[in-house]
Amino acid sequence: MDIKEELLFDFAVNIPRVLVAGNTTVLDNVKRLMMLTDTQIVVSNGRRYTSVKGRDFVVSQLKEERMLVKGEVEEIRFFTALQEDKG
Repeated sequence: MDIKEELLFDFAVNIPRVLVAGNTTVLDNVKRLMMLTDTQIVVSNGRRYTSVKGRDFVVSQLKEERMLVKGEVEEIRFFTALQEDKG
């Protein structure tokens, strides 16, 4: 599978994707912004969540399931909702 096919597959099945290059971070497959501070961002990717922690976060772009963030990333976590939250 080449990189183009891999990216298309990830978008098709709503797999969270985080790309970090220097002080620029791209979060893909963003369905909903759950929390935003200058030190943490939590987004919903459908049935999964992505948490990014760091410093000096500024969202420079948000459109079509993609978020572009400036700032220093220190930690990235992927998780699902708790069973009792699924209701």
